[in-house]
Amino acid sequence: MIFSAPEKNLKNNANPPLYQIGECLDCEVLNATLCTRIERLTEKNIIHRNHLQGGHYENLYVSLALIPELRVILDLATAQGAHLLGLGKKDLSLGWWLNIMQPGDRTYPHSHDETNELLSGVYYVDVPPNSGRLLLDRNAQHAEVEPRAGMFVFFPPEVTHEVTRNKSDRSRISVGFNLGPAPG
Repeated sequence: MIFSAPEKNLKNNANPPLYQIGECLDCEVLNATLCTRIERLTEKNIIHRNHLQGGHYENLYVSLALIPELRVILDLATAQGAHLLGLGKKDLSLGWWLNIMQPGDRTYPHSHDETNELLSGVYYVDVPPNSGRLLLDRNAQHAEVEPRAGMFVFFPPEVTHEVTRNKSDRSRISVGFNLGPAPG
């Protein structure tokens, strides 16, 4: 995988940027495989779901054994998170979940600063046209990101974010994640 990395290190930055973009530049085949695996998931494959909003659960948790190819994306997310935070990969723990936003769904404003998160992010697997934009807000800073397949967006966990309504006729598939300190 070729990864176009964010340049700015967030460690010891008094005013960190609202977000950083990364890119998986040759992930078309990987994303197609991920889509196929995710589309084959059944209700019995869901271990846990949370964030019931607008009549749907935003976060779906499944076993990585069902989507082993996802390990590539999770490893890239951890490596880039370590780079952005100025830490070693071994110093971080990653938690992840799937977001499958059906036509008409949206993600409501929220943040991820509930426990010990150091960095949050999303990787876009499949992004149909008009399937929603990522809105980020921290104090007087506001940003709007037009997602595309293969894109990573990293942001501090206290940044309030939401995704506008999916106005397409297909699902938007992404992988959300938080990076925190490794246990121990």
